[in-house]
Amino acid sequence: MNDQHATIQAACSLEGEVEQLQQVLSNLADHDRKRAYAQWLTQKGDVRGAFLNTVLDDWDAGKEALTTDDDIDLVWRDTCGITLLQKLREGELDALASAICSAARPALKIELIPVEDEIPVGATKFGGKPDLSEGISWPEYEDKLHTFIGQFRLDDFRQTQAGTLLPGTGLLSFFVFDDPIETGQPAAEGSPGGWKVIYSPDGSQLRRLDPPKEFDEGNRLASECALRMQETLDLPNVNTYSLDQDYADEFIACRRAKSLGLTKEHGDSYEQILEALLPEREERSHLMGWSHPQVLADDPVEEDFNHLLTVASEEPMEWCWADGHQLFFSIRPDDLAAGDFEQVAITDG
Repeated sequence: MNDQHATIQAACSLEGEVEQLQQVLSNLADHDRKRAYAQWLTQKGDVRGAFLNTVLDDWDAGKEALTTDDDIDLVWRDTCGITLLQKLREGELDALASAICSAARPALKIELIPVEDEIPVGATKFGGKPDLSEGISWPEYEDKLHTFIGQFRLDDFRQTQAGTLLPGTGLLSFFVFDDPIETGQPAAEGSPGGWKVIYSPDGSQLRRLDPPKEFDEGNRLASECALRMQETLDLPNVNTYSLDQDYADEFIACRRAKSLGLTKEHGDSYEQILEALLPEREERSHLMGWSHPQVLADDPVEEDFNHLLTVASEEPMEWCWADGHQLFFSIRPDDLAAGDFEQVAITDG
């Protein structure tokens, strides 16, 4: 790995394949789309086509265990829905397969890689100093500097399914004011100005900022880390354990479980699917997909927002949000489609 840049383990390896797989994920419950994708791969001379058809044949035949092949790239298997089908069959969730597949979203798992040399301006990273366009200053809350979380060079993600949901170029930068002294929480308990997401459309017109003044006790300059990122699918956070309670309908996560047809008895099987697709999801950062809180019974992302970024209490950064929680940035779908990051929301849990 070149430790100066993000490494993206993408599912697609052929020219034009991103668009083919995008069609599949636009309705993952439609196996005809998977068959068409398999045919396209076969016409390209790619063995993944025959493998995908075999898995679908096994599914249609009701085989107890679907065909697997460790020689076929795991990232591709995870992202195109094969792992999901295998886990649905193992968990005897066939009757719910259509609803669960329809709820899947592309995501990128994030692994932090400490570096010795400074990462180039405009590159994807966590920590260090931010790169912003001329005229954009370091965000502040009540005259106190935010913590710079990290930035994503969006060109890096063009070959990923999560990247198809983001602007195609530019830099996306994340900041938060951590307030462990007064409130014990990041983002000053949701106060406006307690966090900031800055979209710089022209990634070539950037300069690296030094902190313009000293940080307060709750914020600081974190160590710079490169990122290793891996494509996958993600499923919604649900709450099957409270479904029989009188207050269940108050929870987004319970309503979501009901909409998927999940009952209390399905909880363990659904959990195994999540663990296969996004291991340690309550302890690691990820881009896009769904939120997965550690301590909340409900989904912290409002129903009219989509999850954008989870930032874990990452040990290499010495970050500890609240009591070791995660931060969740979220955005309205229309704003994301328009490349408007001014109304991004944040919560922790």
